[in-house]
Amino acid sequence: MRLFTIGDSLSAGYMSAATARTDLSFSTLIASKLGLQPQTDYFFPSWPFEGVPINLEAIMRTLNARYGSDISGFEWLTVVQTVAALLDQSEDYYERGAGAAQVPTPDGRAFYHNVAVAGFTVADAWLVTPELCRQQLQASPPTDDFLSGPDRAMYRVALKVLNPSLDPTFDTFSQLDWLQHHASGDGVDNVLLWLGANNALGTVIALKIKPTPPDLDPPPHARSFVDRASNGWNLWRPDHFALEFDELMQRLDTIMRQNTSSDWHVCVSNIPMVTIAPVAKGIGDTTLVPDRGVYYKYYTYFPFEEPFAMNTGLYLTMQDAMHIDETIAAFNAHIAASLDRLNVAHQSKRYLLIDMAGALDKLAYKRNAGNPTYEFPEYFDFVYPKVNTKYYYADRSAHLVQGGLFTLDGVHPSAIAHGLLAYEILKQLRDVQVVSDADLPWSTIFANDRLYQEPISIMQELYNKDWLGQLVVHAIRLLEQARGVTA
Repeated sequence: MRLFTIGDSLSAGYMSAATARTDLSFSTLIASKLGLQPQTDYFFPSWPFEGVPINLEAIMRTLNARYGSDISGFEWLTVVQTVAALLDQSEDYYERGAGAAQVPTPDGRAFYHNVAVAGFTVADAWLVTPELCRQQLQASPPTDDFLSGPDRAMYRVALKVLNPSLDPTFDTFSQLDWLQHHASGDGVDNVLLWLGANNALGTVIALKIKPTPPDLDPPPHARSFVDRASNGWNLWRPDHFALEFDELMQRLDTIMRQNTSSDWHVCVSNIPMVTIAPVAKGIGDTTLVPDRGVYYKYYTYFPFEEPFAMNTGLYLTMQDAMHIDETIAAFNAHIAASLDRLNVAHQSKRYLLIDMAGALDKLAYKRNAGNPTYEFPEYFDFVYPKVNTKYYYADRSAHLVQGGLFTLDGVHPSAIAHGLLAYEILKQLRDVQVVSDADLPWSTIFANDRLYQEPISIMQELYNKDWLGQLVVHAIRLLEQARGVTA
């Protein structure tokens, strides 16, 4: 097996608030670079009916097609019905149709090479199994909630990713169990591992910090999935993250030492600063923090301004944002040190650190006061319009005004950004001679990014109509709620 991917929503091709486009994810691009044919040599799930749970791009395109660049007058009376009809299709398919939990995946696959699942924290790599997902789904039957899409999305997705055939043999297989299965069989040459964002991401989705308590006994990594999820922590203390990450790497390294492939590498991505994601819009006065960049007085959801934040209490302060970033910096320092120790133990560079945090820091538009320092591939020199990390916006004439690197949820990368993620990984694989270069088919990547190629002219309604803005926020917060459990 040339490539196996373990991760969360970033690796699953989660775009615009839905697990939808694994075919456009960075791991699929790397598989192609390794000479693998998608869905022939490198298998990943497909997600019909715009994915799970709510695809904001599909919603906005549907509204654009029906109402044009703006919604006026009595047209607003039909908007809710238009959106509901779209979501009902997805809900029917994934709760009661061919995509339901009790139905094997239509493609007939026994396993996938990409087992990433949106919402996973580090320990979920060994804690979450198809059996657990089925138990949670059976404990809480689906409800036909209005404007919700398929409910309990993480469990539905994880069940189909970890056991697509619903074969009882694989009911106890976690992400790491699948890696062991393949490594002890045909062997695995390259592993992509990217977990840890969800040990901090909930802070900017909820606009509230709920840290793991100090002196917690047992610590989070030693607890059951149900216990962890029911506590609702969204920011691990650095010492708790260190214990959790070390447990992950100990389990993974044990597997790789028994790998039947002798020439193997594991690419481990660190964690981007979640406060850079445009879902959290900076408002108010700015402060230049030495060696850290520009911070805002408050952060709230991107469609809204300071009055909304103050009236609802939905905001983070500058001190909150800096605390989150400092915590993630501690995570990343531990990741780097852990990989160094493993490489020393192997007397070989088996573990490759992919500095996604550093790359995003250099890409960040506002954090760098409008002057990002990232060195794009040469192809980007003369593309127009240019892309940046600001929230996606197109004018009434369907011209892209800003954005292009994040999808409509303001959290997850676009197809173009997935190309940059792949580029960062390929540079490291080139250095250990797994690939000869880091070149990618950029013209194809840009052509496949529909948000870039076909800008949505109705986007300005997000800023002019509170109802539509709050629908977007609702879709984003479903990711935070995906780990809800029934004891």
